Formats: sequence, C-alpha cells, structure tokens
Amino acid sequence: MRWGWLYIALFCFWGEQVAGQACRVVFYNVENLFDTCDDPFTKDEEFTPGGAKHWTERRYREKLLHLAGALNEAGGENLPAFIGLAEVENRAVVNELIQQPGLREGDYRIVHRDSPDLRGIDVAFLYRPSVFRILDTAFFNITFPEDTTLTTRDILYVCGVVGKETLHFMVCHFPSMYGGETKSEWKRVQTARVVRRKTDSIREADPGAKIVIMGDLNGKANTAAQKVLGTQSSDRAKIVPDSLYNTGYYLLDKDYGSYRYRGNWQTLDHIIVSGTLFQRKRGLRAERRMKVFSAPFLLEEDRRYSGYKPLPSYRGPRYYGGYSDHLPVYLDLFWGKR
Repeated sequence: MRWGWLYIALFCFWGEQVAGQACRVVFYNVENLFDTCDDPFTKDEEFTPGGAKHWTERRYREKLLHLAGALNEAGGENLPAFIGLAEVENRAVVNELIQQPGLREGDYRIVHRDSPDLRGIDVAFLYRPSVFRILDTAFFNITFPEDTTLTTRDILYVCGVVGKETLHFMVCHFPSMYGGETKSEWKRVQTARVVRRKTDSIREADPGAKIVIMGDLNGKANTAAQKVLGTQSSDRAKIVPDSLYNTGYYLLDKDYGSYRYRGNWQTLDHIIVSGTLFQRKRGLRAERRMKVFSAPFLLEEDRRYSGYKPLPSYRGPRYYGGYSDHLPVYLDLFWGKR
C-alpha cells in the first residue's frame, strides 16, 4: 500500500540521510480505547457490554479500524515513524491497534506501562524499528502532596537513535480540567514540573540534546503549566538551543485546533521541541510548526454552533461510531535544509 517507508528505513536507520527526507511524529488522543473486559482494578465498568456505554466487541473492532485508518492517513505519503497515544487502556489494545490493516505494514513496536490512573487509561509510544533504535525507556509517576488520593497518567520517556542522532521523546497526558480549568490548573502545573525536571536533567548531561515532548496537556499554549515548562513560540526569530518551543503556539490566534468545546476551537494537544532541533543546518531538524490533521472523515457538522467538530465514538452516553473527540497533530523531522 505504501512504499515510501522503504526509503525511510534506508535513509534513517543506516545513517545515509538525504536532505529533506522526513520522519513524521504524530500524537493522537484516541478517546477511550478500552477493550470489552472489566478490569477489577480500574473504573472501566462503563466500557463493557453490560456497562453504561454498551461497549461491545463490534464497537471495539470498529474503533480499532477507524483509528488505524486515521493514523495511516495522518502519515501522509508514508506511515508515521513515531506515534504518541493517549487514552489507551492497556498494552493489549495497543497491540491490536498496530495489527490493523492501516498500520500492520509499519511493523510498529510498543512502549507502554499501566499507569495508576483510576479509569485505567495510559499513554503509549509506537515506533518503527527500521527508523529508531531504543537506548533507554522510563516512566515517571506523578504525585500530588496536596492530595495523596489523586492519581494520573505516568510520563513516558524514550531515548533512542535515528540515523546517527540521539533523540529523546516524552509522551504526556496531563490531568483534565474536571472541576474547572482554573481550579484544576495546579495539577497540570505539578505534572509540568516533573517533565521540566526530566528535560533539565537531559540537557545537563548533554547540552546539545534533541528533545520532543508530545501529548494532551489539557490546556492551551499560554497556560501556567506551559510557563513551568518554559515553552516559547516556535515562530520566534531568535532560537535558543537550551529553550523549549511549542510548535503549535501559532494556533492560539486561529479558528481551528485539535479540540472543540461549545463551538470554540482550541489546541490541547501539543508537540514541543528543544531549540537544538531548529538550529543546525545539518543533522536532524524539525519543522517550525506542527499541523492538525483535520481530514473531512474525522469531522461532523456542528449543528448547534455551526461549523465542524471532531466526530467521536461517544458524546455523553450516545454512540456515534466515530474516531475521537480530538484530532491528531503531527510534526515532521528531517535532515538538512528543506
């Protein structure tokens, strides 16, 4: 179906990069990718055949096909080299996802760990072994001293080699805005501190480290949590190697994004990179702006507020048979000038 991956395999892994050759990074909050079995250790009962969502095997299989197709198309000419996922229940559902027709030929490998999230939803990282060789993985648990009963998703960390370059990835799903954006912001700030400590330690060990942070941060590019991360707009004329840049910052001024709430588009899903991925004329570099993948099949008409909105699997208790309430975002990494 897609032959472009062969070129990526040759150019990326074996170190014979050609200027402009791209490896795409995609992040997608897939909206409650649960299996149909009740896990006695998590609150997943609604996503069972007898639960409130009437989550059947047929609906589960349909969602897997939909998500695989969306990720396939988000890759453009080639399947994505790297995929970050949010809201997956366990490793088994991720493994079934990568076996779907839209993704099977990518031969993806999985990095995942069950997190302490009460609903049992996690983050995961997919990569193609023809492109990326893993050196290290880690998971960082988030604790809240203010309320020790609270739990959330782990921060996933992966370090590996693309061609001859070392690349650090972090996949995140910050705490939700449940209870109100302002009142819940402290939880996202606490999570951002954990990410910031890790990025600082990476750069202390290697000032030239190349870092990609992706995830559903449950907030726009100018929130308090982003300030803790120290992110700046990637459109800035002057780029500093030891700073972090939000490649979706420009979307603050746009009437579209990765998520729509009550008729208003916003971008909760972000790809943040270190300034080192913008500066060098040779070696691995990043595009300045991430993009939202908003293919028509991922959208439905917003009859209440006009325009369009993401087509989800569910809206409240009602089943829509769609994809996700979020849209995928992506960023291309490439070698040399473009």
